[in-house]
Amino acid sequence: MQEGKTVKVLVVAPLGIGGVTNMMINIQKHLDREKVNFDYLVFHDRKEPCEDEVAAMGSKKLVASVDHVKFQPLRRLFRMNKIRKVCKQNKVKILHYNADSPADLTNIIAAKLGGVKYITIHSHNADFGNVGKGVRIVGNILRPLIPKFCDNYYGCSDLAARFLFPKKIIESGNYSVLPNGIDLQKYDFDRSIREEVRKELNLENRFVIGHAGRFCEQKNHSYLLEIFQKVYEKDKSATLLLFGVGELVEPMKKKAAELGISDAVIFYGSSNQMERMWQAMDVFVMPSLHEGLPVTGIEAQASGLPCVFSDRITKEVDVTETSEFLSLETPPTVWADAILQHKGKERVSGVPALAKANYDIQKTADTVSELYLKVAETID
Repeated sequence: MQEGKTVKVLVVAPLGIGGVTNMMINIQKHLDREKVNFDYLVFHDRKEPCEDEVAAMGSKKLVASVDHVKFQPLRRLFRMNKIRKVCKQNKVKILHYNADSPADLTNIIAAKLGGVKYITIHSHNADFGNVGKGVRIVGNILRPLIPKFCDNYYGCSDLAARFLFPKKIIESGNYSVLPNGIDLQKYDFDRSIREEVRKELNLENRFVIGHAGRFCEQKNHSYLLEIFQKVYEKDKSATLLLFGVGELVEPMKKKAAELGISDAVIFYGSSNQMERMWQAMDVFVMPSLHEGLPVTGIEAQASGLPCVFSDRITKEVDVTETSEFLSLETPPTVWADAILQHKGKERVSGVPALAKANYDIQKTADTVSELYLKVAETID
């Protein structure tokens, strides 16, 4: 690439509210953007919450939408053609693809056909989850072909890498775990902020159980509400504070009403000030059906929160060694007892342990920047 010219990397990530998007934007904020900067490829033609933020950092939003295709089985083919055209028209040379499953290789192949010369595939999941049988079949067929189209392999955790990448890559060790770095000082525990936010949310003298995540099946909000019902039966000072948006918000509000806990559950919606919101909580609970390595778990630990995770989440997330992992097969009362043990505990900053484990966002950004600066030297 031409000397002195900014290296542009096309990142595949939605520009809504979510862990992967937040991570990529945080990396971008800590880049020397005169040297390396991101554009974003999205799959829906709509105004998204974070697009103005990335535009202010010099990013373009490229759209490969096939929302007009109503017949689901055809969408993958139409999207491939759209991605090919977008990459070709915009002369994209470097792609950073944040992948959920090996079936995403179809989109990567399309980018290659569109002229992309270097592709990083970045795994963020540890399971197929509730996707259809067709996606599983396609994914399992395509997984061995990943090395033919990709040049660099990142996993947000070792578990996520082992789910996505073929045996050949795993056994050779030809992949890296890229920590989901955050701005550690920004999330560090601050008692004055805690008191301020609890007052704002009318949570003074409350035992606050917190959760942040998209309202979808993977995050298992239904079971979380059942757990909280058991907590509330034992402690009427308990409040469940939920952050996130998604298709299951209204069904979960209905379930909270059916369980008789509506008055003790706050459906906050999305927040761009989560570093403050973590301070208000007393314990973080995440009974997900599957995860790669949740950024929210890292943020919660940075603020000194004890965490209770499902055992479907990789134990790599327990950086501060203060977390507990429980089976989803155990009754909600077991979870409730584990949560209640944290009432009244003194908060201790998790920043030193996270910094030692390389979860500082600047280190993550430096790793990404160094990679793409070297790549730029080798491609036309």
